[in-house]
Amino acid sequence: MGGDMNLNLAQNSYMLLCLLILNLIVWTCLGIFLRSVFVERTMLRKLAYQDPVTGLFNRNALNHFWQQYKGKESTAILYIDLDGFKAINDAYGHKVGDMLLREVSLHLLQVMNANQKAFRIGGDEFLLIIKNFDSDQVKILAQLLLRKISSAYSIHGHRLSVTGSIGISSNPSQKGDLQILVKEADVAMYYAKRMGRNRYAVYSKISRKQSSSYNTTRIKNLAKDIRKRHNVHAKKQPAPL
Repeated sequence: MGGDMNLNLAQNSYMLLCLLILNLIVWTCLGIFLRSVFVERTMLRKLAYQDPVTGLFNRNALNHFWQQYKGKESTAILYIDLDGFKAINDAYGHKVGDMLLREVSLHLLQVMNANQKAFRIGGDEFLLIIKNFDSDQVKILAQLLLRKISSAYSIHGHRLSVTGSIGISSNPSQKGDLQILVKEADVAMYYAKRMGRNRYAVYSKISRKQSSSYNTTRIKNLAKDIRKRHNVHAKKQPAPL
């Protein structure tokens, strides 16, 4: 009798141990699966919202960012275009050009804080969004960026130099349209180029007559592209920035 009880006890203990091991295997496999799904979604989000050359946020991220924050805080936009980049890219090739873009991107990141986001929106064009801005601080930031960008670069044995032209637009009322703000900043940036480059211009300081002369087809296409991307990506699952 006692032997049968001991045998049953041993069998039950063995079955319990097997169940525990089976549960452990199941939960381990589930954990591995969930981790792989998380990693895959993270990679997809990174590909969707990150510029592959510079590591900065891209246009998709810009639209997503605006959907989250517009109307909540006052906003200033700095539209940055590199002066002389095309000549370097043509002379030394895209590899050197991409490395130069990465170096410029590092300069942008070095001067930013938690209230600022940097985006590469195409070619040698960058966009900085500043939340809860102070107009004097924005101008100081623009001057600092111009100095940083105009630093000498040593890439693959080549000593290179570029400058930047910066256009500034602002949205102090906490209500604004991204398309309009980017257009205004772009107009101001081209005004800075016309005034000699390596400088910044504030859209609100440009006269209406001067502003209208910069309302080119390129700007209209830029606005159209932003509007199109906004409509497309508003339907997609957002990713936190």
